[in-house]
Amino acid sequence: MTPGADQTGSDLYATLPDEMLGRLLFTGDSRAYEAIYRRHWKSLFSIATWKTNSQIVAEELVQELFMRLWENREKTFIENPEAYLKTALRYSIISFIKAKLIHAQAELGEASNQATDQLADTSVGLAELSDALEDALNLLPAKTRLVFQMSRFEQRSTAEIATLLGLSDRAVEYHITQSLSLLRLRLKDYLSYSIVASFLLS
Repeated sequence: MTPGADQTGSDLYATLPDEMLGRLLFTGDSRAYEAIYRRHWKSLFSIATWKTNSQIVAEELVQELFMRLWENREKTFIENPEAYLKTALRYSIISFIKAKLIHAQAELGEASNQATDQLADTSVGLAELSDALEDALNLLPAKTRLVFQMSRFEQRSTAEIATLLGLSDRAVEYHITQSLSLLRLRLKDYLSYSIVASFLLS
């Protein structure tokens, strides 16, 4: 968060809808920024952790995202902060993965035109994967989706999920198995991406 944000009235700001917070942010309101940060940081961090397979990288990407949000607060009016942040994070993750691929290719001495084309194809594929995953998750029953998100996005253990949701360990494992079966089917065209494969098959 931005240093020195005034805590006065934070409870009131926490009740405001995103659209109102976006309008207030455009005026330079630091409390609106803080409310947006508190409301969306955890979910963005969970998404970034899953897609980069690194909590350290995820934290850096999300922190940079919010820093840019504050720095550009009076340049761009953001009507829907949640959608804006998720879209911006998506491109930050794609840029991060592209940078990793470029670095790996440079080390192998394979920075050819063909490699560049493959890199572009990979970036497009990852963007499509993000949409496909969201669509697939929306097909899951609410309880199954929640268990899956807690397991993979929040990295909670079976026992922890069972305690939080009042389920047996076997019930949690059942929901995870059901979700993985559907996701493997719906995302079969994307399993060539190592990040996805390691995530789904673990």
